[in-house]
Amino acid sequence: MTTDESSSIEDIWQEIETLVLGLAQLSRTGISSQKFYSELLDRAMRGMSALGGLIWIPNSTGSLELQNCLGLNPESNPDKPLSQQSIELHRLLLSEALQGNQPVTIGPHSGLSEQHQGTNPTDENLILCPVVVENHPARQTGILEIVHHPPKSYAAQDGFLRFISALCELSEDYCQHQQLQRLQEMEILWDQFERFSEHVHVHLNSQQTAYIIANEGRTLINCDRLSVLQRTGKAYNLIAASGVDIIERRSESVQRLESLVGCIQSTNRDFWIMEGGQKYPPQITESLHAYLDLASSRSLMIFPLKHIIEEQKNDATESSQVQHATSEQLVLGAIVVEQFHDLESDNTLLNRALAVSRHGGTALYNALQHESFPFFTVLKHWSYSPIRKKNMTWRNAITGMVILTLICAVLILTPADFTIEGSGTLQPVDQQNIFATADGTVDEILVHQGEQILAGDTLVILRDSDLELEFSRVRGEIQTTQKRLAVIQAARLDLNPTDINALQKANRLTAEQEELNERLKSLKEQLVLLKNQQEALKLKSPISGEVLTWDLQEKLLARPVQRGQRLLTVADLKGPWVLKMQVLDSEIGHVLEAHQQNQNPLPVSFLLLTDPGQTYQGTIEKIAATAETNEEGIPTVQVTVKLDHESITGLRPGASVLPQIDCGKRSLGYVWLRRLIETIQREVLFF
Repeated sequence: MTTDESSSIEDIWQEIETLVLGLAQLSRTGISSQKFYSELLDRAMRGMSALGGLIWIPNSTGSLELQNCLGLNPESNPDKPLSQQSIELHRLLLSEALQGNQPVTIGPHSGLSEQHQGTNPTDENLILCPVVVENHPARQTGILEIVHHPPKSYAAQDGFLRFISALCELSEDYCQHQQLQRLQEMEILWDQFERFSEHVHVHLNSQQTAYIIANEGRTLINCDRLSVLQRTGKAYNLIAASGVDIIERRSESVQRLESLVGCIQSTNRDFWIMEGGQKYPPQITESLHAYLDLASSRSLMIFPLKHIIEEQKNDATESSQVQHATSEQLVLGAIVVEQFHDLESDNTLLNRALAVSRHGGTALYNALQHESFPFFTVLKHWSYSPIRKKNMTWRNAITGMVILTLICAVLILTPADFTIEGSGTLQPVDQQNIFATADGTVDEILVHQGEQILAGDTLVILRDSDLELEFSRVRGEIQTTQKRLAVIQAARLDLNPTDINALQKANRLTAEQEELNERLKSLKEQLVLLKNQQEALKLKSPISGEVLTWDLQEKLLARPVQRGQRLLTVADLKGPWVLKMQVLDSEIGHVLEAHQQNQNPLPVSFLLLTDPGQTYQGTIEKIAATAETNEEGIPTVQVTVKLDHESITGLRPGASVLPQIDCGKRSLGYVWLRRLIETIQREVLFF
């Protein structure tokens, strides 16, 4: 061996050692598995001047599939394509090498041994070495395949085999390092979960619990912002947001977020993940875009806050031993997870957010249940009272009992005015809505808001193109029929009465004339009906009064309308007025009881929101027999109140008022503690 050859070999081994050491350093870093195995194949090919490198791993069915490939793939070589049978023999060779669990070198068109059926179908040499591959969540043992030219000597072939074996050992080191790193991350995550669980269940105050969910949950989820909303009826109200001390209720972004969550939670989905460029159901698209225009979030995740009330087990049959468990869940609110930058798609964020929603729902439920206890406010202040912390003597106890007895006597024996509050609006008695009499288009609007009108005045004129077309057709047929009758009459005058043929022709003309007369009569009747329909398109006022609807020209002119659609409202503002009052269905019983006990109508006092310094009086005129739900889904009963409109200044239709119904006298304690007493009767005593 010459000096030059010895120097060249030494350089090769130094280069190989550098490649191995570099990969060893990479195996101890947090590099992704895709980049690591690409680097492994690249270093293997550079160290051997190989044609290609491939990593195969078994799938769920046990067959091998390609995970990484660099350079030449013998199964898809366009210069030397393989048949399907050759590909199957090649896969069989890989499976046999994987089962042997030893690095081997396979020459061209040969196999592991005579007992094995797999063969190398290429003209190149193959090195097959088992390799441990990081395939989250578990690692797998695959096979590393290196395609290279046949070596010139046995020593070179043995050196290549040891080089590839060293790289595969580094792959196992990489897998162990990744597993250790995952365990460390899992330990940190469990510490965060434990800290979050401890903090979120510490307080029994709903507001403090919500702030802990928002701030501690944001840290746990590792998101940019976390918002907590509480459900009230069908609406959702924002009560806490990470990094924010006070929620500005009038903020437009807050209102849009509450509207978006309300729309999404009505779909009863477990969670929503929203990202830009995706399509969503039409009922939430408008609210979503309205909020994203203000928030500028790149991704949005919404999770309901639920609490499992109870698990019910239902037997399929009486003799069946199999039971199906179903859980009844109470939706208390929702959390909104926002990201302001792009993230790699994985399930880590989703799993953490689901955990926060589960723990947060239970903690918020416990806080709300604690706050719903009777006398909660009193007991809360008593627990912090300095009197409770002092040692009381028997004289102090007797004094306290005497004072408490006197207070109870005053509350029971002192009469007080018992009133039921509600909400309402002022409306004129003579008020009429004008509806479209047919499908069509608004052609003319002859009035404007605030204009005084008389009964019978035309307000709006509609246009029906189909009706106009039918009217033109009937009128044209009438003209055609009249012309034909004129021709028949002229023909009859020209006939010779002494001619027999003329007499027969006259009979035919007479029959045709009678038929045309009947047709003309029918067409005229149709024309009258069409004129009536056209006249009905002129919408007239049924009463004298004033037009109340705003912006008629902008809202209605040249717009299509449907039959029965309300177009405008007119009312007689100079006539009598009434107060339309809404009373909660749970409180209407007091009003009905007082109404039965009094011969005279119950008095009602009310304040105008535009003039709160003046109190006005009225009397109940009518109480509705049925309850209806308002916009918030709460059942209410309408009470009509008669009033003296001449004593009220600044009357306007729809003016909001705060009314109170005088239901007589009750004890002072009942008046002050009525809601508490009713809550105890309903929730504790069940009557």
